[in-house]
Amino acid sequence: MRGLVIGSLRPWMGILLGALLPVLSAYGQDGSSDLKVTGFVSIVGGKVVAGSMPTDYVGPAELVGNTCPCYTADWSNAGVYAKDFSLKPESRMGVQFNYKPSKEISFVSQIAVRGTDTSPNIQWAFGSYKFNKNWEMQIGRKRVPLYYYSDFQDIGLSYAWVTTPPELYGWEVTNYNGGSLRYSNSFGDTNYTASFFTGSEKLKDSLYEKLYYAERNEVSWKNLRGADLELNNGGLTVRGVYMQSDAGVKIPDLQIDDVAALKAFGVAINMDFDRWFVLTEFTQLSRNFAEKGFEYKAPALTLGLGMRIGEWTPFLNYAQYTEKSSDLSKYSPQSFKRYSFTLRYDLNAGTALKAQLDRNTDVTSNYGGNVTVFRVSYDRVF
Repeated sequence: MRGLVIGSLRPWMGILLGALLPVLSAYGQDGSSDLKVTGFVSIVGGKVVAGSMPTDYVGPAELVGNTCPCYTADWSNAGVYAKDFSLKPESRMGVQFNYKPSKEISFVSQIAVRGTDTSPNIQWAFGSYKFNKNWEMQIGRKRVPLYYYSDFQDIGLSYAWVTTPPELYGWEVTNYNGGSLRYSNSFGDTNYTASFFTGSEKLKDSLYEKLYYAERNEVSWKNLRGADLELNNGGLTVRGVYMQSDAGVKIPDLQIDDVAALKAFGVAINMDFDRWFVLTEFTQLSRNFAEKGFEYKAPALTLGLGMRIGEWTPFLNYAQYTEKSSDLSKYSPQSFKRYSFTLRYDLNAGTALKAQLDRNTDVTSNYGGNVTVFRVSYDRVF
């Protein structure tokens, strides 16, 4: 990529951000306004610095135009790194509007653009109503709350990695249209929040599917429903979630019209000891293709240990993703494991720089090859 860091994504993105910054700052300083405008930007660049194709490799020679060995860092948005340095795979920016006409009612919307999709997309658009201090209802467009960082995974400043682990955070659908009911309370020193959610999603030309098929596609999740529970006591946070849906994909040119019964659950346990902190998360999804007579399960996990040293935060992490197929003749599974080291430097409360080195192994030798990837990021909220 050439030119200015932001402008190199697309010239108008740099112009848009430049125009929004003073507006966002003005709203952020005006505590009396019912309308609050905030935003975030993450400029992420990287490349494959070393890689090899296993001798028994049976996967694609390239992914969305990138010659392998290559690394898929963002499955949901088809963000792939190859040997040439690029800002495209994971860079993103967004603006959020929060309007609160009364203490019970609020409206939230968020618009985001990405290096892989420079068209403005509505990520959030929902209204909230607080019945009392414990109960709240939200209706509209939201993020599917499957993971611990789901609600804020685009905001790079909020976590230790350059971006969230793709072994877990990478599905064809990330948002849904529907509603949720949330209950919050405390018991002694423990705060807890539980929510129930339901809805659906339908989108054309999913970038996730583009990683496998170049043809036009349509993805739908129907009858989405689930629940989550989060407990917090001092430096310990525990979260559990369960979700299910009817997941479909259509690719007319290839005569593909599949529907699977999708089920998923996850557990996150995070511990913060001021200087030291531990981040762990485990999920498992399963897809049952009843008409085709097979299913597969995909457990995934991430384990990380970090230490705060003034403005510096070194962080070590291990992550893996494993698929298990009930019929290898109908579905060939994929598996990956990855070690990473991240070094973060906080310029101030709203800005951070990060550098990360990843070593990713293509365990099943069928998607991307074995690679070492180097990435850097500039994260800011305003």
